[in-house]
Amino acid sequence: MGTDRPDRKEPNRRAEVPGAKRRGHPKRGVPILCRFESRDFSCEMYLCEGEKAENVFDSLKFFENDIHRYRAFELSKSHSRGVSLVTQVSSTDSSSKRNASSFSHEGTYRASRMWRMQSQECPLLFVNLLSLCLLFVYGYFFVESLPMWFHPGWTTDDALQQLFPFHQVLHPDLFQNDLVTDVMTGYLAPLHYWITYGTTALTGDPIMAAHWVMLFQLLLGAGFLFFAVRAKAGFAAACVAVVWLLHSREVIQRTTGGLPRGWSLVVLTSYLCFSFQRRHRLILLSLLAGCLLHPPTTLIVALAYGLWLCVGVLRKETRSAFLRPFVWLVLLSPLYIGITYSVVKRPDSVGQMVTRTQVEEMPQFRHPDGRFPFYPLSPIAEDIRVFGFQVFITRFYKTSPSFRRTIRFGIPVLLLLLVGVGWYRKREVVPIPLLTLLLSIAIVYVLSREFIFQLYVPNRHLQFPLALFWIPACIVGAWRVYMPELRGIPEKAEVSFFGQNKAPSAFKRILVPFVAVLSVLGVVFLGSGDGLQGDANFNYSTTKKGLAFEWIRENTPPGALIAGHPTFMNGVMLFGARKGYATTETYHPFYPAYMEEMERRIRVSFRAHYATSAAEFLRIVEPEGIDYFVFDRKRFYPSALAAEEYFSPLDRFVKELVSKDPESYFYKSLPKKIDFEKAPYLVFRDDQAAVVDVHALHTFLVQEGSEL
Repeated sequence: MGTDRPDRKEPNRRAEVPGAKRRGHPKRGVPILCRFESRDFSCEMYLCEGEKAENVFDSLKFFENDIHRYRAFELSKSHSRGVSLVTQVSSTDSSSKRNASSFSHEGTYRASRMWRMQSQECPLLFVNLLSLCLLFVYGYFFVESLPMWFHPGWTTDDALQQLFPFHQVLHPDLFQNDLVTDVMTGYLAPLHYWITYGTTALTGDPIMAAHWVMLFQLLLGAGFLFFAVRAKAGFAAACVAVVWLLHSREVIQRTTGGLPRGWSLVVLTSYLCFSFQRRHRLILLSLLAGCLLHPPTTLIVALAYGLWLCVGVLRKETRSAFLRPFVWLVLLSPLYIGITYSVVKRPDSVGQMVTRTQVEEMPQFRHPDGRFPFYPLSPIAEDIRVFGFQVFITRFYKTSPSFRRTIRFGIPVLLLLLVGVGWYRKREVVPIPLLTLLLSIAIVYVLSREFIFQLYVPNRHLQFPLALFWIPACIVGAWRVYMPELRGIPEKAEVSFFGQNKAPSAFKRILVPFVAVLSVLGVVFLGSGDGLQGDANFNYSTTKKGLAFEWIRENTPPGALIAGHPTFMNGVMLFGARKGYATTETYHPFYPAYMEEMERRIRVSFRAHYATSAAEFLRIVEPEGIDYFVFDRKRFYPSALAAEEYFSPLDRFVKELVSKDPESYFYKSLPKKIDFEKAPYLVFRDDQAAVVDVHALHTFLVQEGSEL
């Protein structure tokens, strides 16, 4: 292809852009012949001395958002020599000179607004309208597939541990001096905390605030993805990319509940958007915001950005454009590191994150019985198989094993083919920021296996990041591999393109790439169906455990401490809006001091739950300051007692407690119905729970003359 390009030293093809004479100022000086060169073509046009820079941008709007070389030649009767485009175009206009300050002789040029190319041509208008309709239709069915979204009674199980602290927005003293609340609040990055804090103040309900935060995350993520793909492939491809994102249910459900992990979507897509547009200042600002939203994903993005800048600095033709952003990144890196350290650091009373050496010795992390059974780590190939292709195949839709194997093998091969075509044609089919993102994902993933939990859970570095790599890589790659680079050139312009002296047809410029993009989307639908299956992880309702938590919220003092079976009590802090003594959801072994205290509390909870007498029950709970205790009624059936189990290393302890006669437990002595005259200590009972007022039970036993 390179042999078909005209010689760079002597212009041999000229293309007069329609309207150039009307926009230019031919009387101010001699015309200038400018040659704009890409890897696959060269284009020449007449500009005039004194022509404003914005008119130059308008004349060159058919150039894609990429780096292009140019040379300018002053044409006169006596000589033809190279001159500076800045000098000729902007010599009489100071504002234009500022706008064109990035130009230099033998320098680089980056055009924008490529989505406006050919905006009035029928093929482009047709595919734009078709893709927009596809987006709106699928968006409608996407929303309809989530009936629990914006329902005040539904959330996700992970929200039980990270959402309840926002009750303090409306009731500041509710969880005062509570260890569990302090530790769970520490998981909330500052910017996420204040966004959810403000939303809770406006809605008056943490659960509804979480629904709104999820909406913010989805809108920002989809918006950034749209503008990222549009910058490289146009409006139609951008709409298809957003449809694909909404179709990826296993990715979408990671945003359910408006949790900090949902900002991973925003951090990744904002980097893609700003890097595709080459807006380095906005990338630096997004890194700062990422440190305050989701540091693990920000680490991937920062490394990807640094690698991209290194590539730009090492290339002679782009060094001038990338050197300044590279210096700024180096200078700001200590600030980013300091902010991230302040976000993840915990007080000594909680302890710092466990190291890999500690993890290897802790049963809490052992597979399959630990609270977080991540160790031994899954093989790298297994992690990639499970988490690397979730935007193509999903567990919610059953396909043949052969199809799944084909996807896992064929998609990487397709990526290599796209990169190979770009290298062969000397053009950027898959944008370099995407390739550096892929390299960054691999580096951080490998490091996180060595520094497990200190650099987040390893497979989490694959799930969101790889999804946000595959979508733009396949969409942009499929579009650009078939898309001529001069797709907006006027029909009368005479340009060298693949050795031809005419502009490509509208069909080749628009319809063929669009069909290629739709083909990719078709493969996605074959692999994962319509993408509307599953509940998107809206799996926990306020009444999942009956009405006990609602009763607690309405009938207990705000400062009451509630205990019970740890797993049953998972929702007490969010749904009951009261301090929970110990719950399974908040039992996190990542911090040694906190883990020791939680295991002590869990032992107390189980001993009280399976106490054999009222006196034993009181001796266990009263020293802990527990005000109300919730019994899980279904746990006392003989079959349930035989099947009772818990996470290692507490499993043997629990097995010993449930090995007694089913009729010997204190719970069995509780009345079958509420009777405040005979048993004033039993304050609530339904099909799932029985709530005992500890202080009322103590008073009752004293009045009865029972020995405590």
